[in-house]
Amino acid sequence: MEHSTKLFWVLVLCAAIMTHQTIALEILKGMNPLIGEETLRGTSLINKVCTLSPSRDICIQVLSSDPLKSPNANLKDLAIISLRFAATNASDILTDAKILIDDDNLDPDIQQGLADCKENILDAESQLEDTIAALMVDSEVDAQRWLKAALAAIDTCDASIPGDDDVISVKSAIFRKLCNIAIAINKLLVNPTIL
Repeated sequence: MEHSTKLFWVLVLCAAIMTHQTIALEILKGMNPLIGEETLRGTSLINKVCTLSPSRDICIQVLSSDPLKSPNANLKDLAIISLRFAATNASDILTDAKILIDDDNLDPDIQQGLADCKENILDAESQLEDTIAALMVDSEVDAQRWLKAALAAIDTCDASIPGDDDVISVKSAIFRKLCNIAIAINKLLVNPTIL
């Protein structure tokens, strides 16, 4: 009798987990099965997501930037849009770092800091690509890890350069905001009922 009771509770637990996953997948596909209505998409989703972001104006600007995907985007689309925007920003930082490294008028210690920064930015770019790959296979937990690693890389970059008003520091602050937008969206992918 005790064995059958345990089996019963295991089956109940499995059914509850499968129901939760099914509902979450339906929400991601654009339908909320709990109320039978379509979930938010496109501009209305962008506005809702960006109310949860500390950088609302930048969030709306970034998530609305893709003329093909933004108008009908779901959460995964928005995450990828924000990550591509962050990757472009990282490329811009990398270009600026390369230019500054070659400036013979800079102190050698600053040039070394810039070289270290350049390596960290390359890591951040790679981690953003890994984040997109993780999202493509619905691995939001891995995506969150890669995003945090990209943020750590840019923090290390900033620490290797003195001051906080140079072009790299300004762009890295924007990079952080872009990554934080992606993190907020990824949290919604993990728990879409927050919307």
